[in-house]
Amino acid sequence: MKQFVLLVTVLLLVILVWSQLDTPEKTTPTARIISVEGNGEVEVVPDIIRLHFNITAFHDSDVAVAKADVDQRASAAAQALIKLGVKEADISSSSFQVNIVEDYRRSEPRTREQRVSRAVEVVLRDTTRYNAALQVLVDSGISEITHIQPDVSNYDALKQQALASAAEDARRQAEFLADQFDARLSRVHKIGRQNIQRHFGLEEVIATSAKQDMAAPQAPPHEFKPGKVKVTSHVYAEFELEN
Repeated sequence: MKQFVLLVTVLLLVILVWSQLDTPEKTTPTARIISVEGNGEVEVVPDIIRLHFNITAFHDSDVAVAKADVDQRASAAAQALIKLGVKEADISSSSFQVNIVEDYRRSEPRTREQRVSRAVEVVLRDTTRYNAALQVLVDSGISEITHIQPDVSNYDALKQQALASAAEDARRQAEFLADQFDARLSRVHKIGRQNIQRHFGLEEVIATSAKQDMAAPQAPPHEFKPGKVKVTSHVYAEFELEN
């Protein structure tokens, strides 16, 4: 009797295991995906201009004389900018260097001399004073304007606008592509890489006619103004298609 019960038990276990192996696995349908890339751009007139310039002086042996020259011209430039309306807090010196260099301005034999240099950064918040600012810097005796960068004070807001434009472009492309295959767009599956860049430029505005009589008085110099600032965005997105 015990052997019969054991045999029946083993038989039932075999049938149970076999039924489990024989049952097909339930598989989740694979989502249909469409991937696109979207681009967005926002273009605005800058409300800030950053000016970078250097003041350098040389002396054969006395570094104090060279430094006094740099200090005097730097002070003159700062005072002229403040008189123009630039706030003192927007004028800063990023570096000050004292070193010995070869005097390449002379013929052989070359001698070594003391060089003192100061780098200054200016934030010009009234962009209409751009040309006037350049003129007072030149009149103050600066050595070199190294960099001019138009900028915006609301960059974070512009960045979000560019991203929103890129996202809208991605969805528009996805909807168009899905429609070509008689499909309908569903939810967002994945948002991939994002790239945001800021582009600057300067453009020339000619204040007088290009055609002038040679005998006429010399025309005033061309006026320059900062070009527009562009904020561009690039996004990668994947959308699911309705099954």
